Formats: sequence, structure tokens, C-alpha cells
Amino acid sequence: AAPVSAVIPCYRCAGTIGRAVSSVAAQTRPPAEVILVDDGSGDGTLERLRALAASYAPGWIRVVACPENRGAADARNAGWAAATQPYLAFLDADDAWHPRKIEVQYGYMKEHPEVALCAHRHEVLAAPEVPDRPVGEVAAEHVSRTSLLLSNNFFAPTMMMLKRELPQRFLSGRRHVDDHLLWLQIVCSGRPFVRLSPKLAYTYKRPFGE
Repeated sequence: AAPVSAVIPCYRCAGTIGRAVSSVAAQTRPPAEVILVDDGSGDGTLERLRALAASYAPGWIRVVACPENRGAADARNAGWAAATQPYLAFLDADDAWHPRKIEVQYGYMKEHPEVALCAHRHEVLAAPEVPDRPVGEVAAEHVSRTSLLLSNNFFAPTMMMLKRELPQRFLSGRRHVDDHLLWLQIVCSGRPFVRLSPKLAYTYKRPFGE
């Protein structure tokens, strides 16, 4: 397993979380642990998460239950606090990862320890599939402060970070653009941010507006 904690914030996602977790379990190099954070769903989600955890190897999935709904930023921070591995990767409960996501992204970060934040491209799909497309050549481009200030082209399921070296966190209580704010804080602190060329995450809705 790769020394990566996969953190998935969950809010009323009983219908999609199985696909998300399955895409993590199907990794060619699985993360050492998966942390499912129930963001005060108040329906049957928490029970679904616990049942899902019990269906995989003991201890691989841990469930964190937040007492009230505070949004994805706080849920991600709760998962971050619970994570035991040096690297952190995020996935949303209604999205999925390409089977080689961890292998490719962690492999790059291990070879480039100066990179604190790493993204990759993603694909929007109409059907609820998780394709295993050829990855092809992996090219890396540095993301500048200026380009990141102008627009946020990076959503959480594409990101991996070297968490032990980052003092920043998602802004508690913020329900919009909290991810963009965190990426900016990390880049403006002087840490390198790189985007890899392959599409290693799948989403089933547009990143904004749906």
C-alpha cells in the first residue's frame, strides 16, 4: 500500500459512496487507509458508511462522525486530523478515481519531494462508469500564483498533498471556494504546486453549478 490517507467527506451520499470507495479499493497501489467523514447527514448515511467499512479488510476504512453538518471544509479537516499517513488525497462521495491515480500521483510526489501539492486532470462522465483508460505519458506543469489567482481549475478529488509539512487547513465554516483558498495559501507560502497531465479522476456532474 502507498503511505496515503484517502479522505472522503460524506453528506447524504448513501447512493454513491459505494462507487467512490470501490474506485479506491481498485487502485493498482491502494492507499494505506480510507477515512469516511459523515458530515452530520442525519439520514441513513452513517449506518451505510459503517456497513461499508465492515465489508472491507478490518481497519482499512475508518468512519469519523461529525455531530452536526458544517460543510465539506470542516469534514475534510476532520479527516485530515484523523489521517495517520504522510500523504493525503481527497475524493468526493459522488466521484471516483482512475485505477492508477495513487500509483501515478504518489509515484511522482515521491520522486519530487519538494512538491507539496499535486493535481491532475479529470473527466466529466455522463454514465456511472469508472473507466480504466490508458494513462499515457505523464507530463508535469508548475502552477503559478498568478494563474491560480485568476481561476481555480482544480477540484478536490484531483489533489494530493504532503500533509505533514503543511500548516494550512480548509477554512472552517466556509461552504464555497474553501478548496481554492487553501490551494492559494499553500502556493503563496512558497510551496511548489504541480499538475500532472493524465485524467485520473471522474466526476458525474459539472464541477460548478450542479
